[in-house]
Amino acid sequence: MEQAIFFKKEQHHFSSELYFEFCGFSKTLPFHAFGPAVRNSYIIHVVLDGKGMYYVKNEKYSLKKGNIFLIRPGESTFYRSDAEEPWLYAWLSFGGKVADKIIHYSSFKEDNYSVTSTNIQKYSDIILECMNCSNGTLEDELKLNELTYRFLRLFLTDGGEFSTGVKQKFSRLAIEAMTYIGEHYLEEITVRDVANHLAVNRSHLSRVFQNHFGMGMKDWILRMRVNYATYLLSMTNESVENISYQVGFRSLVVFSRIFKKVIGETPTHYRKRMSKENFQLISLSSLKFLLDEQEIISRAT
Repeated sequence: MEQAIFFKKEQHHFSSELYFEFCGFSKTLPFHAFGPAVRNSYIIHVVLDGKGMYYVKNEKYSLKKGNIFLIRPGESTFYRSDAEEPWLYAWLSFGGKVADKIIHYSSFKEDNYSVTSTNIQKYSDIILECMNCSNGTLEDELKLNELTYRFLRLFLTDGGEFSTGVKQKFSRLAIEAMTYIGEHYLEEITVRDVANHLAVNRSHLSRVFQNHFGMGMKDWILRMRVNYATYLLSMTNESVENISYQVGFRSLVVFSRIFKKVIGETPTHYRKRMSKENFQLISLSSLKFLLDEQEIISRAT
């Protein structure tokens, strides 16, 4: 669970080599988790306070205030806030033809996913500026793209000491299961299907997966489907029924029930809430106060 303020660009007026997608701030509650999910664009998170864990590929990163971590498009990721010191973070998402090249020349090259910066205030300030460009005008779109360039330029030229987060290797079997699920979660797969594909005992695989991710494979598959549904609800105009079929559910009733169980609200209510403009002008000094005033929800990003 978390309290969040966020802004997403509903549509783009024109094509750009680098463009803004969405951004926000989140004050998470203990054990708040996002994922597993596969994203369609780059997302950079800046940890402003607290601690958490980030799982990607075959590694687990222990992150805290000052860490910046990357989500790459097309990769299955999962992250969770600390039990004692849940994190407060900001994020900015972007895409475009040159996005890959920029990341390649950054500290995130060569499959690195976490760095440390002494300039988190500057990143936060840029994201705050983005959140004040929510009128949907051409001028705002140009400003958002300009701020995205400024954000990435700051990252490329950051004078602080960059270092990787703490990496901890974990079970190859758990990773193989996670990878297979990430590639097939929109199909009618079961825990038995995953075990058969990996040629291992289902009970053994379930125990290993649960021990490493703190979540059973069945719940993992359902969460991946629901998380993809949240993306489609917030970023497309597809009907709720069509989205339910796209993410692997045969019944709209079943989809709505599971969605509400995972997210805490119905798909329709979620779409309406995501479409609201939650702010106009905001300053960093009032950020924590505003987050405290937000309704507690299951996830924003």
